[in-house]
Amino acid sequence: MIAAGVTMPYVNNSFITDTFPSHYTIATGLFTESHGIIGNHMYDPVFDSTFHKTNVEPRWWEGGEPIWITATKAGLKAGVYYWPGSNVRIYGTLPAAWYHYSEAVPFEDRVRTMIQWLSRDDFDLALMYFPEPDGSGHELGPEHPGMLPVIARMDKLLGFLLEEMKAAGLLDKTNFIVTSDHGMTTLDLNNKVVNISHYVNGSLLHTMVDQGTTAQMRPQPGKARDLVQALAGIENIHVMLKEDIPDRFHLKASRRVMDVFAYADEGSIMTTDPSTLSKRGDHGYDNALNMMKPLFIARGPAFKQGVSVDPILNVDIYPLICHLLDIEPAANNGSMTRVKSLLSDESGHGTAARNSWSHHVGVVLSAVTCIYLSIAV
Repeated sequence: MIAAGVTMPYVNNSFITDTFPSHYTIATGLFTESHGIIGNHMYDPVFDSTFHKTNVEPRWWEGGEPIWITATKAGLKAGVYYWPGSNVRIYGTLPAAWYHYSEAVPFEDRVRTMIQWLSRDDFDLALMYFPEPDGSGHELGPEHPGMLPVIARMDKLLGFLLEEMKAAGLLDKTNFIVTSDHGMTTLDLNNKVVNISHYVNGSLLHTMVDQGTTAQMRPQPGKARDLVQALAGIENIHVMLKEDIPDRFHLKASRRVMDVFAYADEGSIMTTDPSTLSKRGDHGYDNALNMMKPLFIARGPAFKQGVSVDPILNVDIYPLICHLLDIEPAANNGSMTRVKSLLSDESGHGTAARNSWSHHVGVVLSAVTCIYLSIAV
């Protein structure tokens, strides 16, 4: 696929480098603080409610407009096979086809459904997600020898997708992208576990809303600075007031970020109960770290062939897809300037150039951790 398309050394990811925040950044082109999905678990002080991954209440998701909603509003037909938020009626709208998430559906069956959308059902946009090799990476750690057959399985699946596209007459008239939502690194559970309970108790800490490679801490009223001070200087973690979160994280503007925030160094993890720890690999770390950076490959008539270009940001994927679909994007933090180097038509002749491509544009997001996204126009 690399030989037939365009790639780059990595994608510059957004923060927090976890599944739901990264997926929704890719889908909306917005930084985490703007779209509001700041974690897999979070608390909203206005709602006085806690979010978990199965939550489908639109109020949590309407900080941004995902690509399937943008496409649907433009009169296109969109299908999504598993993507955070795709089973939510965002701004009153659902994609034409969607599913509640289930691990039980074989990967090949998901591919066959997507091929049907594009070939028989005349869909303009299709997105698809797979949970490997993320799941095995958490269980084993990304450097474990047992990861090799998992990676081989996903590589074979990509080959199956290409073969099915070719058989359906889609391969030469479909643009698609393979990327991932984040990277993965090995946890050091022997030396780098920080037990928050050893340092603070309920007199300072009201609730740990989320914990792990990052931590969202609700202090007791008036105790935020005291909580930060009590956790200051602990090896392998960085604890701060919300207002002191680095601007480069594009995180602190969200009301769902708690008054005290912490992030761990690579390989470290924070918890209030070490007995619950079983993962050997994780993500969520500083997005500047190489191990947190996703991969990216694009193939099809809209893209260059056999070249490697400079990295883009994951917020750039949304406006790129809108460009391929020839639709107006919603407000976003991405840049078409950064993605022009990917396109076979760098001079940007707009609609006339895009009309020279075939009707279908597929985008497949997958890789080092967990996702395939496929899109067609």
